[in-house]
Amino acid sequence: MALKELRIAHVLLPDEDWDRLMLACDELGYNKSSILKNALQGYFRRNRDFYIYAGIKDAEARGISSSEHFQILRDKSEDDLPSYTRSLVLDKQDPLTLENIIAIPNDKQFRRAYNTIEISAFNFALLRVGHIVHRDSYPQMVGRMVRWHLLKNWAEAYLPQIELDKKNDYQ
Repeated sequence: MALKELRIAHVLLPDEDWDRLMLACDELGYNKSSILKNALQGYFRRNRDFYIYAGIKDAEARGISSSEHFQILRDKSEDDLPSYTRSLVLDKQDPLTLENIIAIPNDKQFRRAYNTIEISAFNFALLRVGHIVHRDSYPQMVGRMVRWHLLKNWAEAYLPQIELDKKNDYQ
């Protein structure tokens, strides 16, 4: 599977979420670039169906096949998509809204410097679908997706490893 790179100057995250990511890096062996990749992969693993649905609906609203839509988002740019021939209507609510993951102000205090996020080509296309659907900037949208991932996974997947290691025991 080919990898794609999203060049991003920063990600918008509140202190609590950034601190959790950095703790996962320090305690679990992630590096700064792999932790965001892991969070996005986890997010799309659990929410893939919504973004596939939204991509198909966006393709229909633009009058193109879902295959053509996917290939444009994967290999070209959003600007290469044709204009809408009818309104985009989504009958399902997106996971960020369902979980009330609100936008973080684009203030300097929330900007976490970043450079490149490398993800699978398929998830890259889904990320671009998300950009269309959420109408957020990439730093905002990625931050919201990472926050969703941490909300769903911190207590179950990350924290137990950290706590058990600090106890120097298996239980």
